[in-house]
Amino acid sequence: MLNTTWPSDEPLGVIALDRLHDDLFGMLDKLSSAQDHEFGNGYIALVQQMEHAFETEERWMEEMDFQSLKVHREQHARVLGALHNVNCRVMNGELGVGREVVRELLPQWFAFHISTMDATLARSMQTMTARAAGIPHPAAAEPLGPH
Repeated sequence: MLNTTWPSDEPLGVIALDRLHDDLFGMLDKLSSAQDHEFGNGYIALVQQMEHAFETEERWMEEMDFQSLKVHREQHARVLGALHNVNCRVMNGELGVGREVVRELLPQWFAFHISTMDATLARSMQTMTARAAGIPHPAAAEPLGPH
């Protein structure tokens, strides 16, 4: 069982982004209760799914010339680097370290990352979608009252 509340209870409002997050959390949840003989392969699959999700997010950010791309990409790279280090330990039989990452550390990291970095990305995606549809941004509206 994971030791955090998943942000899917409060989606970011961008279906594709929310789906990436839900898929990752589903894998984390399943892996958190995996039997020892299933854990190693499940951990590898989780890391691969995270790599795919991060590549997808980064492609979106590149396409929209997202201002915080570099910082966002650095966060992805750091967590993936840590996961690859832990993978070596898991493959050497240190399942406890992998389970701690899956049950404790990743859920906390995701909760923070989604509520900060990905929330900013979602707002930018929503703004770009609105602009493309010809919907003015609320901040650009004329002030109310006499001129």
